Amino acid sequence: MNENENRVNILIKAWETYQNLSKGFSENSWKIRTTGIGFWAATVAYGYKNNDNNIYVFSILIILMFFILEAGMRQLQYKYIDRSIEIEKTINDYLVGDDLILPNEGISTNVSTPTTTDFFLLFRLRRWRFWFPYLILICASVLLFFI
Repeated sequence: MNENENRVNILIKAWETYQNLSKGFSENSWKIRTTGIGFWAATVAYGYKNNDNNIYVFSILIILMFFILEAGMRQLQYKYIDRSIEIEKTINDYLVGDDLILPNEGISTNVSTPTTTDFFLLFRLRRWRFWFPYLILICASVLLFFI
């Protein structure tokens, strides 16, 4: 094997690692979401049963807490997806005959810390499947509070 083939094999292993990390963050995000919805539903049911409107405010705080937790997982997942795409482009370039040029940041699994900008990028319209369920739950809690 020549040196470029060794590098390509390392890049493929790195790509697989990024894919697995991304998948893990995705699974964790769904676990956080389902747990949050479960806690929210239990809190709302308790407030309804006891006719206590203040519990609905507490349910908003619960769903916001789980929203922030899931947002952190999603931000990390998207960073690993971006890294995976960089590696994929590098491999594709090599396969079509270009020189093998490694990504600028190398192939480390260390990613930059999510920023406030990364957090607000989660609210883009194309990511509505992330934030819309939380919006519905918050609106439901507010509506229950005033009814």
